[in-house]
Amino acid sequence: MSIETHSPMKKSLLFSLSCFLPLLIPVSPLDAQSKIGFRQLSSTTPVVIQRGTTQVLNIRSNFTLDDAYQVFFDKPGIHATFLETKPIKAPRRGRGGTGTPFRFRFEVPKNQPTGVYELRVATKIAVSSATHLLVTDYPVVLESPKENGQQNSAQPVTLPVAIAGTASPGEDVDHYKFHGKKGQQITAQIYAQRVTHSIHGMQSGNAIYLMDPILFLYDQAGKMIAQNDNFIGADSLIAVTLPQDGDYTLEVRDTRYVGNPKYVYCLEITDSPFVHAVFPSAIERGKTTEVDLIGNALGTTRTSNVTIPPDESLGWKKMEISTQRGPSNPVWVFVSDSHQVVSKPTNRNFENASPVTFPQGLNGQFLEPRQTHYYSFEAKKGETFCFDVWANRKGLPLDPVLEIYNASEKYLVQSDDGLQTKDPKMYFKVPTDGKYYLAVRDLHGRSGERFLYHIDAKPAGPDFEVHGQYYYSQIAPGTRMIWFVKLKRLNGFRGPVKMEIEGLPKGVSQVSVTIPPTMNDCALILEAAKNAPINASLVRVIGKATVSTNTGKKHLVRYGRVTCELQNQGGGQVPAPIHTQLVGVTRPLDLLTVTAEPNRILLKPGGKAKIKVRIERNPKFSDPVTLATEFKYFKQILGSQLPPGVKLTAGSTGRLGKNVTQGTLILEAAKNATPVKNYPIAVLARVSITFSITTNYASNPIYLTIPQVQKKVKPRSKKSP
Repeated sequence: MSIETHSPMKKSLLFSLSCFLPLLIPVSPLDAQSKIGFRQLSSTTPVVIQRGTTQVLNIRSNFTLDDAYQVFFDKPGIHATFLETKPIKAPRRGRGGTGTPFRFRFEVPKNQPTGVYELRVATKIAVSSATHLLVTDYPVVLESPKENGQQNSAQPVTLPVAIAGTASPGEDVDHYKFHGKKGQQITAQIYAQRVTHSIHGMQSGNAIYLMDPILFLYDQAGKMIAQNDNFIGADSLIAVTLPQDGDYTLEVRDTRYVGNPKYVYCLEITDSPFVHAVFPSAIERGKTTEVDLIGNALGTTRTSNVTIPPDESLGWKKMEISTQRGPSNPVWVFVSDSHQVVSKPTNRNFENASPVTFPQGLNGQFLEPRQTHYYSFEAKKGETFCFDVWANRKGLPLDPVLEIYNASEKYLVQSDDGLQTKDPKMYFKVPTDGKYYLAVRDLHGRSGERFLYHIDAKPAGPDFEVHGQYYYSQIAPGTRMIWFVKLKRLNGFRGPVKMEIEGLPKGVSQVSVTIPPTMNDCALILEAAKNAPINASLVRVIGKATVSTNTGKKHLVRYGRVTCELQNQGGGQVPAPIHTQLVGVTRPLDLLTVTAEPNRILLKPGGKAKIKVRIERNPKFSDPVTLATEFKYFKQILGSQLPPGVKLTAGSTGRLGKNVTQGTLILEAAKNATPVKNYPIAVLARVSITFSITTNYASNPIYLTIPQVQKKVKPRSKKSP
């Protein structure tokens, strides 16, 4: 069966957390698998493929991938075909389970950009979580099944090479041998965490999560000449000039000697030009900029001219850079419309601060320990500015800290660490007219060629971010599902936000919803038509609003920030950034319908309202079902939809026991509950799949109205004549 690939659409600025949802309504009770959760993908083996080739790879899964019909990648170009012709059972074997392999044929075009790709699978039963595939420029060699645990048993390879290996079992150590010449400049880097970081369940039986790789390079006599730990995140890289002709051996292992069949890796070894970063890392669109090259095997010239066409799209791009020895590996470059400035050697104190004119790009490099770079700007009371730092998110070691000082050099505010990144993003509202200083430094006072930053500095007006739960959804024909959205309002934004989902599969529509100025949460309710075909697509959650500015109306479009659910030590859940949101129309699931009555509720402040809930079970499913209006993980609320001041009372049915099909939820409104009119909400019906995974179904929309409390006006007292 052929499997189409689908471009993910662009990522954006925002957030989501955990496991997400299918929901339902009338469907014929066709045969269905009992307790259906998302397809929990494990590692891809081998995890690397050379561009311009076709290879058969295994995608491992803790639930069956039978009837897989489509594979999605976060960037277009790769084509995949499901090769299994007979059903394969794939039981989940505890938290340390490796998953069952399913064969896919991958075809990668010759011009496919290299790098790590996120991939998802859609089956007729369910959609999947994420795993990864690395596309390389180098010939791929598989780790030999023969023992390579000692230097004298090292597996021979020829450069350049991409070695696909696995750090397993426990205490596994792998060795690879290549022949080198004196003066040859070698770069060896391992992809380990970068090709497993978004996999739902990576923990070992000893509750350790991801592989922590380390590299050692030995000469022919067994003497260590280089070693590295934690270069790009936890992944290691060695760049070295060989001291003599002879054989050299690279050793790969986990720093803790942990082994796990899911600890797949790719070790790239090359003597080609290798660029870690360019400085400045931001280039103005339509201009040619000379950049410094930071890397290995570049020749005697360490600069290059980079030209950005005037029609190039804005944002971060991976680009090959021209070097004296030929084109480099792809490296991150930020394409901007703002004028770019480079930190001067003199701006190390307030007196010599570099002036900023907004909008502007600020680029700096810490070459000496304990440096602080200073920038100055004039501002008026009430103005708001945004300083967005990029370093850690692009694989650089800097842990940046931002600080603001006033004209008297008095400290005002600090920003450290953004959302799931060490890169801060600061919004600063000016308290009084005057001069201000922006200071940037490394948290630990470190320095080096790769300690670079780019700050996107610009004026900021009323704005918002979109967060919530929308990692995936599986939905049967004739049924409904729900996602959750939480707004983060910025810089005084108080307007309504219309929420939409872009790119829905054929036959799926969304219940229209606008978050009013008085709220920050909503439900996104999706409906699959009764005749919706089985199909899937990558989608994007979008918020749209209009704000008034000095020059007129400004339309804001903000995309939801997506995170996937990871199962951490002890079986808990943590969110991790991800690039894709997947919705799939499936066969009937555990619950065939979830019906809520009435579908319109007038809830007066201080009053109560009952919602009668009825579920129709698949004949094969009899387990308990949880009813709720919030999406919770134990006591942690991950998603809300009720207006402030409205809650479920203690008399509500929280759980439908085995084979029970009916329950009641009771809404109660406080006297000061937020007024809404025909605001769509839905009842959640949750089925537990594992300790940390649930399949979340939902009812038909219920349109909630809470009237405005009329203030009593005291009658005027009559004056005596």
